[in-house]
Amino acid sequence: FISAARRAQMMDPTGVSAAAYGITMQIYSLGVVAHLGVQGTAAALVPSSRAMGGDDAARDVADRIFAWGSILGLVLAGVQWFALPMITPWFSPLPEVRAAVKGPAAISSFIHLVNGLVFAGEGTMLGLGSFRDLALITTLGVGTMVSCLASPLGQSLNGVLISLAAFNLVQGLAVTVHHIRISPLRRRGFELAKGR
Repeated sequence: FISAARRAQMMDPTGVSAAAYGITMQIYSLGVVAHLGVQGTAAALVPSSRAMGGDDAARDVADRIFAWGSILGLVLAGVQWFALPMITPWFSPLPEVRAAVKGPAAISSFIHLVNGLVFAGEGTMLGLGSFRDLALITTLGVGTMVSCLASPLGQSLNGVLISLAAFNLVQGLAVTVHHIRISPLRRRGFELAKGR
């Protein structure tokens, strides 16, 4: 994220892009605080459920947390999207900064859709002690973001936010695949097949 901030700061000598990036991150961070609550909940409840009821109980808790994280992401994306015209003027009196915030802040609102999965998955992985896998997933996400920033995409403020979205998309897909196929809580066949 430091490389994304640095890229935004270097875009123009007037500082409009840097100010717009800073405002966008402030607006975006409000939603991240809620997502961190989901992450912390998963990190606490999944291992305690596993200790009390085994893998099936922990899987049920993790599945519910993934569902609630996704719902939270949807709500946060919608609220941020619709609130942007009202809250953007609070952050700057300068018309050029307000105009520069519109695109990046809109992109950041849609990042919350993916963040529901990202934070639920990260919390579940932390709770299961899957630190190596989480580090690999994070490395993959960072590599994606840095590649996007180094490409022509990183030459605009919208492109910087799209790079962050790519990071979150890779993270979201990876933690979901981990939960479904790799984690100790993965499903091992269908319930109908077991009943026969």
